[in-house]
Amino acid sequence: MTVVNLLVNFLDEASRHLIEPELDLVKLEQRQNIVMAGEIDDWVYFVEDGLISLVSEYEPGRLIEVGMIGREGMFDPGFVLRDEEAAYEGNVQVEGSAYRLPRSLFRQLMDTHPAFNALMLKFVRSFELQIASTVSANGRAKLEERLARWLLMVHDRVDSNMFHITHDFLAQMLCSRRPGVTVALHLLEGKGYISASRGLVEIRDREGLIEEANGGYGKAEAHYERLFGQDFRRRTKQA
Repeated sequence: MTVVNLLVNFLDEASRHLIEPELDLVKLEQRQNIVMAGEIDDWVYFVEDGLISLVSEYEPGRLIEVGMIGREGMFDPGFVLRDEEAAYEGNVQVEGSAYRLPRSLFRQLMDTHPAFNALMLKFVRSFELQIASTVSANGRAKLEERLARWLLMVHDRVDSNMFHITHDFLAQMLCSRRPGVTVALHLLEGKGYISASRGLVEIRDREGLIEEANGGYGKAEAHYERLFGQDFRRRTKQA
């Protein structure tokens, strides 16, 4: 069975043998809601391609992204800590696909397979460090720096250099106003780092985006590599 998801590929042979027959490949549609905050989902998702955002409602009708999960991880990380009630909304940000596993089997493996349990806890640690990096960026970075970081993180987790993202959606994810996001996109486009048009963004120069992020990108990714011994970052300089 061919699987792209890194966590599944990191599994020990016994754990993988148990879950593979139960994995169900499903399509992830952009803007699809996986779970609402406070709900209990029956499935755990191992993303193959695309992106799931964890978003928090900080006031009625106002959302901000607290983290993102792609092929490097699983959703919902709270399951690993035996918290089955979703703390955040899970929304598909970039379309793709995922293998889903029944929550009951995931919990059984956590309880009976120490190696599986340890691997999932490593992922939770890496996700915690991603959230910390996001908090730091939101607190100190300019909007164009945060946007550059966000685009790099998306690029790491999808197969293409081009993805569908609207200005309104970016404003929501970055907790900013739409006009500010439009200005930031034009700034990055003017430097040749991206091209943007009518809901499409294309990454053209990763190194330029990394420089623009001004230290906001790379620390959480380096911690993932430290924990798992594998770097999931994209290495291409341009499209």
